[in-house]
Amino acid sequence: MEEETPSVEDLVDPMPLDRPAKMRRMEEPGCEPSAPSTSPEKGISRADFEKILRMSQTGMSVDAIAHVWNVETVEIVKTLELMRSGKDSQSDAQAGSEHGWTSLVKRLMEDPPDLCCPISQELMEDPVVAADGITYERRCIAEWFYFNSGSPTTREPLLTRVLNPSQHVKSAVIAHKEKTVQEILSVASQVPIDDALKLLSRGEQFVRAALPDASAKRKLSSLLLLRVKRMQPGERRAIVEELVPMLVEVADNSKLEELLDLDEQEVLWLLSQVNLDLMRSLRIPEPRKILVSKELARRIPSSTVADEQGDCLNYLWDFLREHEGESWAKATSLVLATFHSRLTAQLEVLDTKLLRQACDYLKSRDSATSFAVDFFSSDLGISTLEHWPPKSSSSIFAELASRLDEKHEEKVDFLAKAYELDDSDEDVRCALAKQLSQQISQQGLSDEGKHLEGLLLKVFLEKKEEIPAEVIRKLSLQGSDLKALSADELMLLTEMLKKADRRADGARAAVAAAELFTANGKEEQSQEALAYLWDLWDWLCQNLKEGEDSSWAKATSLVLATFRSRLTAQLEVLDTKLLRQACDYLKSRDSATSFAVDFFSSDLGISTLEHWPPKSSSSIFAELASRLDEKHEEKVDFLAKAYELDDSDEDVRRALVKQLNQHMLRQSIDD
Repeated sequence: MEEETPSVEDLVDPMPLDRPAKMRRMEEPGCEPSAPSTSPEKGISRADFEKILRMSQTGMSVDAIAHVWNVETVEIVKTLELMRSGKDSQSDAQAGSEHGWTSLVKRLMEDPPDLCCPISQELMEDPVVAADGITYERRCIAEWFYFNSGSPTTREPLLTRVLNPSQHVKSAVIAHKEKTVQEILSVASQVPIDDALKLLSRGEQFVRAALPDASAKRKLSSLLLLRVKRMQPGERRAIVEELVPMLVEVADNSKLEELLDLDEQEVLWLLSQVNLDLMRSLRIPEPRKILVSKELARRIPSSTVADEQGDCLNYLWDFLREHEGESWAKATSLVLATFHSRLTAQLEVLDTKLLRQACDYLKSRDSATSFAVDFFSSDLGISTLEHWPPKSSSSIFAELASRLDEKHEEKVDFLAKAYELDDSDEDVRCALAKQLSQQISQQGLSDEGKHLEGLLLKVFLEKKEEIPAEVIRKLSLQGSDLKALSADELMLLTEMLKKADRRADGARAAVAAAELFTANGKEEQSQEALAYLWDLWDWLCQNLKEGEDSSWAKATSLVLATFRSRLTAQLEVLDTKLLRQACDYLKSRDSATSFAVDFFSSDLGISTLEHWPPKSSSSIFAELASRLDEKHEEKVDFLAKAYELDDSDEDVRRALVKQLNQHMLRQSIDD
C-alpha cells in the first residue's frame, strides 16, 4: 500500500498565523532554539526544518514554501541546501550559508540521472522507451540503431526497434525544467555574480526551447532582466536589445520600468523602441524624464505621418508642461513657438511669461536652435524650416499684444509682428490699425517709429479703408513708404491727401502711381493718375493769379521744374520770371528740395530722383533762351544746358550752333 502524500496542513503548525510571533519569540535574548538553526535571525527550529524538507520532497516549489512560512524565498533555499549538506550546528551557520550557495548552484546546474539519456547523459527532450524497457532520447537511440542492433545499456539483442514515446518521463522533464527555472528566478539576484550568470544561462536554455509559448516568453523576459541587472553596462547591450522588444510586445510595463535605471544611452535606445501609448503608461523616474523629452524631440522631424507627428508633439507638449523649473519652461515655450499650428494648446490659458519666452525665440532662430540642441539634443528641425518665425506663430504675438495696456510701448510691435506673419487675420489687422492710429494721432511719429508709417498705409489701403484725417496730416510720407504701395493704393492715398489739403504729397503719390501703371502697360490708368498733377498745377496757377505772394510763384516754378514732362502747361504763355525761377531750382537740387519741404512739407520726391535736372526740363532752358536777345550773355548758357540734357532735340542743336558761331564771330571782330 502506497504511503499517502501529506497535505500542506499536515506539514505546518495548525496555527500558521502565529508563526511569525513564534519566530520573533525565538529571537529574544536567552531563548535558544531546541535545535541548531541555519538562519538564527529567522529562528527556524529543527522541527521546522523537517517540515520544510518534507514539503520540498512532495514537489512544492521554494516560492510556495516561502509563502506558507511567510519568509523570503532565499531563506527557504538556504535552509534546504544546508539540510542537504549536513550542517547541523549553529556555529557552522555562516560557513554553511556559503557552502549552501555552492551546493544550490551545483544542484540547479545538474539534471536528475533518471531524466537523462543513458547514451548522451543529457536531459531528455523527446523520451522514448526501447524494447529493453529503458528510456532514451529519441535522437540518440536512433543514431545508436544506425550502427548497432543490441541494447546500448545491457548489450543484449533487441527483439524490435520500435520506440514508444514516454509521456510520463516527458512530463517529469517539463516539471523539472519549470521547477529549476522558478528556483533560478528566485535566487539569481542573491548568489555570486558568476554563479548567477551560469544559472540564468541554463534557465534561458530551458525556456527558449518552449518558445514562442506566451508563458515561456514571460519567463525568458524575467531571466534576461535578471541578467541585465547583474552585468556591466558595456556587456549587456545585446541582452537589452533582445529584451526590450519582447517587453514591448507583451506591454510588460513593470519590467520596462525596471530598465529605466540603466545608463542614459541604454535608456534612450529603450525609449526609441516604445510606441507613444506604451510610453505614456510608463512611470518614468524623475532623473530619466529629460530622456523622454529627448526621444520625443528626436521623433518629431523624422516622422513622416502627420497624425503620428501630431500625437508625438502633443504628448511632448503635455509632458513638458507637467514639470517645473526654468529649463522646462523654456523648453515648453520653444515647442510652442515652433509647432503652435500642430498643438492643441489654447493660448488664452497659458502664462504670459511663457508667451514672452516663446516670442523671444521667435525673434532669433539662432537662440531657438541653440537651446533646442542643449535641452533636447536635437534642433527640432528649426534650422531646416523655410521660414522663421513660422506663419502660425502670428497668433502668439497677437495673444501677447491683447494682454497689454493700450499705451504699452510693445503693443504695436507685437501686433505688427503678428500682421507681418499673417496679413489675412482680420482681427489682427483691425487691432493694429486702431493702435497705429491712436499712437500717431496722439504722439506723432518719432525717428524710431518712422517704420510704422509704411505699415499703417498698408493696413488701411489694402482694405481700401479711409485713413483718419488727424492721422494723415501727421504722416511724413517718405519715398520708401510710397514705393511699397501698389498703383491702386497710391491712387487711394492721392485722394486722401487731397482731402487733407496735402496737394503736393498727393501729386507725388499720383506720379508714383502713373509710373507703376505705365510699367504694367496700363497707359490709360497712367493718364488718369497724372490728371491729379494737372489739378495741382492749375491750383498753383490759380493761387498765383489771385495773390502777389512770391512763395506761390516759387512753388509753381518748382512744380514746373520737377514735373515738366507730366504737365500740359504751354511754356510759351508762362511768365519769364517763373521760367527763370524754375531754371534756378534746376541748377540746384538742394535749393529745390529745401523750398519744397518748406512750402509743401514734402520734397516732392526730388531727393530720390536718379537725375537732376530731369531730362524733360531741357525745354524750359530752351524756351527761356528763345526769349533772350541774340547778344544776351546767358543765351548760349541756356541753350548749352538744354542740349546737355537732351541732345536729340534738333531745334535746340541748330539754335546752339548758330549762337556759338555768332558768339565766335563777335569775339574775333573785337580782337
